[in-house]
Amino acid sequence: MDWTEFYDNQAGRAARPVLLQALELCGVDQPGTALDLGCGEGTESRHLLVNGWRVHAFDADPAAEARVKAGLDEDQLGRLAFLQARFEGLGELPAADLVYSGFALPFCDPVAFPGVWAGIRSALKPGAVIAAELFGPHDSWADRADMNFHDRAAVEVLLSGLDVRSLVEDDRPGQSGLGPKHWHVFHIIARNPD
Repeated sequence: MDWTEFYDNQAGRAARPVLLQALELCGVDQPGTALDLGCGEGTESRHLLVNGWRVHAFDADPAAEARVKAGLDEDQLGRLAFLQARFEGLGELPAADLVYSGFALPFCDPVAFPGVWAGIRSALKPGAVIAAELFGPHDSWADRADMNFHDRAAVEVLLSGLDVRSLVEDDRPGQSGLGPKHWHVFHIIARNPD
């Protein structure tokens, strides 16, 4: 999929609500280390950097690094580490106080997803927060063999052992950056036990 048009359509938007809610839950006076998995055009990475976080941003798109870095000052750039990689090539993730993945994890190959999810869970420090979206089986793209989809029971299994603060299921027709579609999305905010 060519993401250029999608990223161009996303330029200038505000940080997504699930990230803002997760940051409220973090409640730390001293921002820590965040992972932005599938950072896209970089809105959430830049929001984190502006607010003092150290950010490890990951995306497979070759143009993503330039998009993320656009408009950052020297201090913010010094707290950013970017890796161009697909989910399947992430390897061991750095320990994090916050893991964010907005509308990106569904694009992980379904065969690789269990290992990627295990790596995300391993990266969560005690008390760390995860904020992410997963797609459900009613989503317009659910027939795609290169994406992963989970019903509510499977999402609850994935979140087992975490303190789930918000699990909102959104199952409705709507718009995407690529046009009309039916959304079936689980918006997740959870905390790793201390």
